[in-house]
Amino acid sequence: MRALFIGLAVLIACSGGGGGSPAPSGSGGTGGGPAGPPAGTNPPAAGPAGGGDWGQYRGSVRGTSSSPGTWDVSDAPAIAPLWTQDLGSFGYSQPTIAGDAVYVAMAFSAHVAALDLRTGATRWTRTDFDPHVGTTCGGIVRPGFWAAPAVSGDAVYVAAPDGHVYSLRKADGSTLWASKVADGSPAGHGEFIQSSPAVSTVLGKLYLGVASTDHCDEVAGRILAIDLTTGASQTASLVSPGERGAAIWSSISVDEGAGLLFASTGNRVNPVVAETLSQSIVSFDARTLAVVDHWQDPTPLQNSDFGSSPALFEATDGTKLVAAANKDGWLYVLRRDRLSAGPVWKAQLAVIDPAAPTVGGDPAAGFGSIVSPTFTHGMLYAAGGRTPAGHPGSVVALDPLTGAVRFRHVTPGYVIAAMPSVGDLLVVESSTPDNQRGWLEILDARDLTLLKRFDGPNATFASPSIGHGLILWMDSVGRLTALAGSVKP
Repeated sequence: MRALFIGLAVLIACSGGGGGSPAPSGSGGTGGGPAGPPAGTNPPAAGPAGGGDWGQYRGSVRGTSSSPGTWDVSDAPAIAPLWTQDLGSFGYSQPTIAGDAVYVAMAFSAHVAALDLRTGATRWTRTDFDPHVGTTCGGIVRPGFWAAPAVSGDAVYVAAPDGHVYSLRKADGSTLWASKVADGSPAGHGEFIQSSPAVSTVLGKLYLGVASTDHCDEVAGRILAIDLTTGASQTASLVSPGERGAAIWSSISVDEGAGLLFASTGNRVNPVVAETLSQSIVSFDARTLAVVDHWQDPTPLQNSDFGSSPALFEATDGTKLVAAANKDGWLYVLRRDRLSAGPVWKAQLAVIDPAAPTVGGDPAAGFGSIVSPTFTHGMLYAAGGRTPAGHPGSVVALDPLTGAVRFRHVTPGYVIAAMPSVGDLLVVESSTPDNQRGWLEILDARDLTLLKRFDGPNATFASPSIGHGLILWMDSVGRLTALAGSVKP
C-alpha cells in the first residue's frame, strides 16, 4: 500500500490548485455503439428523477455503484456547475448524499462536514480528529480521512485516522458513540482504516477492514464488524498469530440474503503458501466473521494488491458473481458460492509499469487498476490505467457471464476511482499521469458514447457521486463541484 499512500500525498503536495469551476470541453461520440440500448441489456430499476440518496461508498452494500433512478441522456447538454465549495486539503474519498445534505470526510485536514445539497453552504463541521498515523520506520504522517462517510437513519458513520469508528449525529455532527478498532501508533505498526464503512441495516452492523500505512511496517490484515446502535465491535485476523500481510484497504461488500461478506485483500509479506488470504478475494460469515471461502491471485508479482472493492451482481442466467480488479491490471470474476474454483473469466484492463516488471502497477502513476466495477444495464463496467493498446486509460462494458467486450471508451487519462451510475448515465473521472489535470466524463451507460466532458485543473482520486439530480465531483485538492441538469435538487 505504501506506493499509493505516500505517492498521493507527494503528488498532491506538488500539484497546483487552479481556481474556478470545471469547464465543459464539448461532447461527442467516442463510444463504439448504436444510439439505442444494445440487445440483451436491462435498464436499471425505476426510481426518482436524478436518483435518490447515495448514502455510502459505491451507493449500497452490494458495491455496484448504481442506484435506482432515472436520468435520460437527453438531459446531458444541460448539465452544468451549480455550486463549488473549496473544502481544503485533500479530497480522497467519495462524498455521500442523504436527503437534502452532502457529507464529506477530508484527508490531511481531517475534518468531516455536512453541506446543503442545493447551495453547498456548510451546515456543520467536525475538526477535532487526530489526523496522524505513525510507524516504526516511516515516522509520523498525516493522512486524515481516506474512507468515505456512510449515512443511515440519524447517524453519519466515519472511519477516522485515530483508529476509531464514529457514529455522528446527522443533524449537528455531535458524537453518538466512538469505537476504538485500530492502533495507528508506531507500537501498533501504523494501522490505518482506508476501508469505507459498509452499512447494512438488515444485519444491524457496519463492516470494514484494517490496512497498513507503510510497506516497511506491515500490519496483520483484519476484518471488523461494528454494531450500528452500540458501537460494539468484532474482529478477525486474516493471518496467523505473529504474521503480517493480507491487509484490507478496499471496502467490504455484503450479500445480505446469504449472510456473507466479500473482501479483497492486499499484498503478501511472506511467500504465497504462508499467506493464503493475501492478494485474494475472500468470503466471510457476516455473523461470526469466519472465513467461508477464498481464491488467491497466483501472480508472482510483488505488491499485487486487490485495491478494487468487490462488486456483487447476478448474470442474466441468475448466476451470483463477484468481481474485483487487481494492481496486476486484470479484472477477475468469480462465482460467489465457489470462490476456490477460481475465476469464471478474467479480462486485462491495464498494464503494469514496464520499468518495474516484477511489481504490481502503481495506480497513481497510471498503471494497473484499483477501480471498483460498476454493474447496471445488465453489463459490468471496469476501468484502469494504461491499456495494452497504449491508451492512457479506458472504460469497458463487459458481458457479465462471459467477459465479452460489448463497448469500450478511451479516457483522456487514467481511471482510479469507482464509476457511479443512475438511469442512463455513467460518470467517469480520469487524470494525467503527472496528476496535474483531471476530467469528468458523462457517458451513455448503454453504449459508452461520450455525452459531455468537464476539464479540471487537478487530478481526481475520489469517486464522483450521483443523487437527487446532482453529480458531485471532488478533486484532489478538496474542491467539490456540484453539477446539475434540468432536474434540480
